[in-house]
Amino acid sequence: MKITNEAKTGMVVVAAIVVAVVFWVKTTDFNGKPYKVKTYFNYAEGIKVDSIVKLAGIEAGRVETVKFQYVPETKVELVLAINKKAKIREDSVAFISTSGMIGDAYIGVTPGLPDKAFVKDGAVLISEDPVEMRKLMKKADAISENLDKTLGEVKNLAENVNGLVKDNKNRIDNIAANLEETATNFKEFSSDIKQHPWKLLMKGKE
Repeated sequence: MKITNEAKTGMVVVAAIVVAVVFWVKTTDFNGKPYKVKTYFNYAEGIKVDSIVKLAGIEAGRVETVKFQYVPETKVELVLAINKKAKIREDSVAFISTSGMIGDAYIGVTPGLPDKAFVKDGAVLISEDPVEMRKLMKKADAISENLDKTLGEVKNLAENVNGLVKDNKNRIDNIAANLEETATNFKEFSSDIKQHPWKLLMKGKE
């Protein structure tokens, strides 16, 4: 009996489907319902439902819910759905980071110490708030202003002692020059970071 081309094609398609089903059955953990843990942040910019959760840098789950808690203070409550194969320890710390230079925000979890027990469903993880760029830039501006003020005071001092302490004048002039150079470099750095905040992440990974 001659098999038609259509029949051959159908057999190939059926065989491919059977292989795919067998592979799916073997690789799917039907009893692997994720367990859930909570963590709280004062500031959680970029985090949303379905954001990735990484344990020791490896994807281990997703953010299931994001909501506010108002008592005793306003915080962001995150419920994390964690793969059962990923075990989190009691002293593990949750933090917020980003993938790459300007990638999506994700929740990172530290591995914790080996002598600590693994958390159970419903546990609350310790959290570490990220640095707010707004506060960082505010501090940078304050430092820049203080440098300018200090530089002005040193210059005034150098002028006042011009005729009194000739031996120290050169040293004071050198200090003033160094401060002026430092202030200029800091202002350039601050301006660059304001325009390209992702560079802080790159600095932290070097």
